[in-house]
Amino acid sequence: MVGNKSFQPRQFLLQVHKNTSYNDLVRGEEHLRQGVDQRAEALKSLVHTNFDRFVSAKNTIDHVYEEMKSKQLNEDQDYGTGALRAALEDANTRAEQIYGPIVERRQRVDKVRSTLTILQRYKFFFNLPSTKLLFYFTFFLKKYIFSKYDTAIRDYKRGKYLYQSLNGNENIGDEVVSAMSNTETFGMTDLHRKVFEKVWAEVNKIVVELQSVLLKMLADPWRSMDEQEKTINFLFDLDTTKDPAWFYLDSQYLWIVGLMKETYEAGLEKIKLAMHSLESEESSIVRSLSLKKAIAQLSSAASNNTKNDGSNINSNSSGMGGRGGSGGISSIGISASSGGADIRTWRAILEMVQSLSALLHRCLPDFWRLSKAFIEGKFVKKTGNSNTSNSSNVDQCRKMARNIVDLYSSLLSTHFGLDERVLPVRRMADDSEQTVLPSFLPPNANSIHVAEYFTRIVADLANCVNDMHGIHLAGDAFSGLTELMEKARWKFVDVLCKCWERDAKTFYMLEDWVLDPESPQCTGLLKRYYEYHKFCARSAYKMASLMAVTDDAIQQGRHDIGSDYVEKIRSSFLESTYAFLDGLVQLAFSDYVPLNERDELMLAKKRDKIDVHSMDIRILLTVSNLSFMRSTVMRKLVLLFEMAYKCSMEEDLKTLIDVVDQLDRILFNDYVKRKSLLIKDIIRQGILLSGIDWYSISKPTEVHSFVYEALMTLVMVHAQVSSVTRQLIHRALSLLLENMANDCLESFRQVERFGMGGMLQATLEIEFMHQTLSQYLTPTASETLHLIYQTLEYAYNPQQQHSGNLQSELNHVKELLVFSRKSTVVQFLCFKQNKDRR
Repeated sequence: MVGNKSFQPRQFLLQVHKNTSYNDLVRGEEHLRQGVDQRAEALKSLVHTNFDRFVSAKNTIDHVYEEMKSKQLNEDQDYGTGALRAALEDANTRAEQIYGPIVERRQRVDKVRSTLTILQRYKFFFNLPSTKLLFYFTFFLKKYIFSKYDTAIRDYKRGKYLYQSLNGNENIGDEVVSAMSNTETFGMTDLHRKVFEKVWAEVNKIVVELQSVLLKMLADPWRSMDEQEKTINFLFDLDTTKDPAWFYLDSQYLWIVGLMKETYEAGLEKIKLAMHSLESEESSIVRSLSLKKAIAQLSSAASNNTKNDGSNINSNSSGMGGRGGSGGISSIGISASSGGADIRTWRAILEMVQSLSALLHRCLPDFWRLSKAFIEGKFVKKTGNSNTSNSSNVDQCRKMARNIVDLYSSLLSTHFGLDERVLPVRRMADDSEQTVLPSFLPPNANSIHVAEYFTRIVADLANCVNDMHGIHLAGDAFSGLTELMEKARWKFVDVLCKCWERDAKTFYMLEDWVLDPESPQCTGLLKRYYEYHKFCARSAYKMASLMAVTDDAIQQGRHDIGSDYVEKIRSSFLESTYAFLDGLVQLAFSDYVPLNERDELMLAKKRDKIDVHSMDIRILLTVSNLSFMRSTVMRKLVLLFEMAYKCSMEEDLKTLIDVVDQLDRILFNDYVKRKSLLIKDIIRQGILLSGIDWYSISKPTEVHSFVYEALMTLVMVHAQVSSVTRQLIHRALSLLLENMANDCLESFRQVERFGMGGMLQATLEIEFMHQTLSQYLTPTASETLHLIYQTLEYAYNPQQQHSGNLQSELNHVKELLVFSRKSTVVQFLCFKQNKDRR
């Protein structure tokens, strides 16, 4: 201290004023001098004012001292007070003996009264560790009764305020002060403070236990976001040392990432288990059986649809996109109850995607909602942290949200190989190239199932991405989802197109040669192909038109399909059509092999009299199929494609029609050629090789048998054609008549001369054929018959007999012709028109 005798000015300046400037020290010295001078002046003024008092006091002291000397009051006798002190000590001893117990009891009573006063005044404080706080918190944790919790918090804050005030802590928050119901006054002893410290220590133990319980509740991932926000606020109220908001975000992030990986692994196990039950080797027969079953389910679903969606080949409706173009696939989709191993595999793949999407949809919005609250500083006041201190956590929040999205995208991209934009190609033994389909496809996956489940997967991804758009993720987190969506759309459309083309090459294997009840002029294969082709094109349209929602998309409305998608799908549309047409030709010339022997008995009953092992029957049915394909199926499919994809395919349709016409001519001419060879042999044998001497033959009496035989061959052809393809009868017989007329012309031209009888006989036979087949006479055949008559006239030798008899002989030939026609009316009734049969 400055007033102490041992005070050292140098040390004082060195320790206290080591950083004080010289000017400040000079000013301080001047201030000290002025202070000392003022105190000296005040002391002088005091002495001057009270001088007479000092003199009087000095005289009194001297007088008392003189009296003490005169009465011998020395130090040895305690200046005369010894006897008095002894008497007082004796009185004090007696008083303590008499009044000591009473005073002691009084002190105890005062202590008890003081303690009771403290206990009564701060009863809530002492009840905190014993029952009240613990009861309210426990009751809250079990029942979530927030009024009870508020009561517990209010008592906790009052106790905290009381304890801090007791310890002289003036930095008490407004929230704590407002929690006090009235102003408390303090006048407690150290003992009371120790009691308060012990009570508060017990309260702290309870609060720590409660904080631990609340943190465990906060780490529970299955609790709702509202409950977790309340839990975070509860922890803030309990003055937790941890940041509960960050604790929740961190634990929730780890749980979401872990659960997403577990869900993916579990989905992979289900997929592997389902694939294990499938045949590992690729087989066109197995795939065709699966495709046939899938198309049958499409037909059943389409027939149950009350609204016309274009499933019927003969309908005049709707575009390939269906209602709205992007939804409603389940309305015509594969039945979920179909229990094949391939369907189970596809369902496992779909469920894996749906599980990951559902997990992201359930967890990410809540996670990002709390992250935004954390980023926006909603919890800054409660934690007392500044924005700068939380900047790293804010960045981490954004990073965690992006990591969750990236993990979702990465898992799906890895499984479906979305990063490989182009499918690999391998060279086969015949030097041809074959596209290698991705390994995630089930073995022998048919294009209907591929289209169905790819569309569902893309739709699920689109719904998930669009839902995530609504939560407004920060930074480039949402771009990861839109990128995933675009890669999935392209990959799935690409794979579908390759499967579409592949299955079209073996689609002919689905032919069972059963006529379509709705279109009996063709087999059921065309209806299957129409539904298959349309479904693949429609599914590709739906995938190509599904997009993630962006701000631009919302403003511009529905996007048109990109040109790259249109070109890819268009190419597969045409390629699969050409492949199907090639398969039809292969069907006609190859013997029938049942796709499934177990169904053959039932199919044979449906075919009735159709001989599927006869190449003639197969060619006729194929020609009829080509005709229906040209007139109806292709035009309808192309029209639907143009309406959906908003492109022109006029030139492509012309090319397709030209190809169909070429195939039609190849097949039909092959059939007619083989029948014409039979007739040619009969005609040639009858005219040239049967031994008839056309120069010397007698007058005709009947039509030669070879003419009946040739016509009966045509009757057999008529019966064969009418049994399966009645609409081809006129075309077949007309062409056969033209060929037969040519054969007759060639044969008669080889005869050098005709006599009267020969000329009349030839005329009778040609006219008999002419009139019998008049319904099928074409300009070409008519011209050929005219040439035959000219040939007969040219080769006839009129000198053989008198020309006067010619007219009478011709009349006789007419009579024979009428007689022959009447006698064969039953045999050749099939050549007459319906009205002539009456």
